[in-house]
Amino acid sequence: MNDLLFSPISEIAPRIRAKEISPVELTRAALQQIEATDGRLNAFPVVKSEEALSAAADAEHEIQAGRWKGPLHGIPVGLKDNIAVNGWVTTCGSRILAEHVTDYDATAVRRLREAGAVILGKNNLHEWALGGSCTFGIFGTVHNPWNTEHIAGGSSGGSAAAVSAGQAFMALGTDARASIRTPASYCGVVGLKPTGGLVSRFGELPPTSSWYMALGPIARTVTDVAITLNAISGYDDLDPGSIRTESRDYTAGIDDGVKGLRIGVVKNFFYDDALPEVRDSVEAAASAYRAMGASVREVELPALRYTSLIEPVYEGEAKGWLVDYALTRGADFDSQDIRYRALASRFLRTADTLRANRLLNLLRAQVQEVMEEIDILLTPTNSTPPYRIDAEEVEVADGTVNVAGAGGQSRVTTRLTVPFNALALPAISVPCGMSNSGLPFGLQLVGRSFEDHLVLRAARAFEREAGLGYRRPPIVA
Repeated sequence: MNDLLFSPISEIAPRIRAKEISPVELTRAALQQIEATDGRLNAFPVVKSEEALSAAADAEHEIQAGRWKGPLHGIPVGLKDNIAVNGWVTTCGSRILAEHVTDYDATAVRRLREAGAVILGKNNLHEWALGGSCTFGIFGTVHNPWNTEHIAGGSSGGSAAAVSAGQAFMALGTDARASIRTPASYCGVVGLKPTGGLVSRFGELPPTSSWYMALGPIARTVTDVAITLNAISGYDDLDPGSIRTESRDYTAGIDDGVKGLRIGVVKNFFYDDALPEVRDSVEAAASAYRAMGASVREVELPALRYTSLIEPVYEGEAKGWLVDYALTRGADFDSQDIRYRALASRFLRTADTLRANRLLNLLRAQVQEVMEEIDILLTPTNSTPPYRIDAEEVEVADGTVNVAGAGGQSRVTTRLTVPFNALALPAISVPCGMSNSGLPFGLQLVGRSFEDHLVLRAARAFEREAGLGYRRPPIVA
């Protein structure tokens, strides 16, 4: 049964439907996997065994009665612990919310239940979902299943580590700057930040944003991500940022390949810090797309050099929610850097935000112009593989970055992903290469708004024809 934990949902689901595999036994195996591995990972600090087994039994009875709901029916999954579940404590990784019980299901949770998924529990995250390392928070550090002395990425690090280690077939994360894509990159799995407004954010707890935050799936294959997107996407009148779009099956045409697609390799900005092993793997990916029949050319986005100056747009909305806590419960912040960032949000002037928005509009205009002639942008997900948990400095292309200092960790973990949060574009990370020390890193593919299907199709072609695909990490190999 444990070998089944590493099979794709797309392969397991037909066997569940055919009654060859029991959802109860599959869930029991997932719970055993958590028990066997999580002492070294710390990815699943909240496990709801009884509720999961009860839901699995319900799924089994429904399937036995011929009421199969779809490919997530009976599939064990996880949730990042800033996503509300009725009757569960939802902490956002902070001791300030250690006893905060949510009395409703997030829309994505409700839709997963309606699809028949079995929710195992909550995944660990970076405190307040405001960091890329998962080394701060009420539950402690998340460890990378490829090397437990290295970070898993963040802020959805527990979700990615759990999927990589076979604890869950899929886990939901949230992404404000990198929080789905970076941990997916670092843990050797697939993570999608959908187009803003495609997946309801109702039930994603603050600090959050009405426009640059997204909720999305982490899984071991691109098709499994698409299967999940089918279940959780769609308009929701409970989310003011939700956008009505035509209903779509994201698995349809996913294996059609990339012949005729126009792919742009963004050469400026994305390679400034990139280590040679990352740069070489991404360039090999571009060559692979060319061999698969895509039209591939280099493109430039000069306004990316202003990315750091766009920060005031982010700092005011999300961090402002924490100001009262930062003033009255400062000692309860595990990371004082997060506290200071919250406090700093109150020093932003209107003029600063206006200037930042002008730069953001300049970047938006440049990307729109480029994407009139390009279907998919291709970049590294990160400049480096995951660094050591105890590292103070991380090597980049032309020097080192102090990740223990203010802003250093963000430069390593979020620099290459945050522009596409600012633009609310769909972006995915798929396994691309392995470092000289045996650690994974990802390839980032970005599409136009609401063309998530093209992003998935391009990612699937790379996964099938040229990428590493999912590999079992050493913790379970």
